Amino acid sequence: MTKGLLNRAAMAATLAAWTLAGAPAVAASAPAADRPVSVRYVFDWPVADFAIVPIAVGQAKGFYRAHGLDVRVILPPDAQTTARMLASGEGDIGFEGATDVVFAANIALPITSIASYSQHNSWCLIGRPGEPINAADLAGRTIGTFTDSWTGAMMRFVLQHAAARAGSVRQIITQVDNIPLLLAGRIDLATNVAAYGVAAALEQTGRMPELACGDAIGVPDIPVWSFTASPAWLARHGDTARAWLAATNEAIGWSVEHPAEAAVIFTRAFPESGSAAFNIAGWRYLSHAMSGTGGYLAQTERQWTILSRALRATGQISTLPPASTYFTNAYIPG
Repeated sequence: MTKGLLNRAAMAATLAAWTLAGAPAVAASAPAADRPVSVRYVFDWPVADFAIVPIAVGQAKGFYRAHGLDVRVILPPDAQTTARMLASGEGDIGFEGATDVVFAANIALPITSIASYSQHNSWCLIGRPGEPINAADLAGRTIGTFTDSWTGAMMRFVLQHAAARAGSVRQIITQVDNIPLLLAGRIDLATNVAAYGVAAALEQTGRMPELACGDAIGVPDIPVWSFTASPAWLARHGDTARAWLAATNEAIGWSVEHPAEAAVIFTRAFPESGSAAFNIAGWRYLSHAMSGTGGYLAQTERQWTILSRALRATGQISTLPPASTYFTNAYIPG
């Protein structure tokens, strides 16, 4: 995906860096009663995008302040640093792909998921406007993909669903964005979380792209991203984690109910993220994936079992521990 989830080699390098630096000494917060507790929120990408909308809303609308928190967004230097920053104490709560959480457990990097960011798998095959996608017949098609682990896991499901051999589908790896290649006719289909493809296509053509998602392409409906933290930080700052998730839950709810206003708030806070129109289109689409049967933030053993088994089947992880290894629901508001 454009979001740039880690691959296994990058995660191993992260563990090596953390090991050399040593495990962090996490100091307990003891702020004055009238002073908010600082929380460093580390994004997964060096450039802000509309996935930060709820956090920006939480800041601007006072949701965090009401829970006694002062949240600062940190953009990492690259897409391979968030886990290391949390493990080494350079950040408190992170935003990471669910696959990265599984990779971390596979190499004993101390990171755990404390909540799901969204509730549905909005990763899709994306086609040019007006050209419907036949997901059952992909043989001979050229598909723009990325090197991230989420794309690798989802493409396995797609090819199984289409009964296509990997070699019969030409996968063109792109590093930044595959929508321009799609719209220029250089590839037949693109892959990404749909919101990014929708926003890009609307901005460039004024038309909705064709989408094939979920059951139509054989991918499981599991969350793409997680909020994460290190067990060491959680052990000392459990109340802060609970307060942060409670405030974030409220901010997500407000952002879903007011998508255009929420996206404008984000754009003002992060003007380098693109136009307000781009962010409104992207967040409006992404907002539909935020709530599930358990409301916001919920995570289950089922989602982690499906994901870890898919990564194991494709050789991306070497072990398959219990699903409970990857997450905790201890800090999600009741």
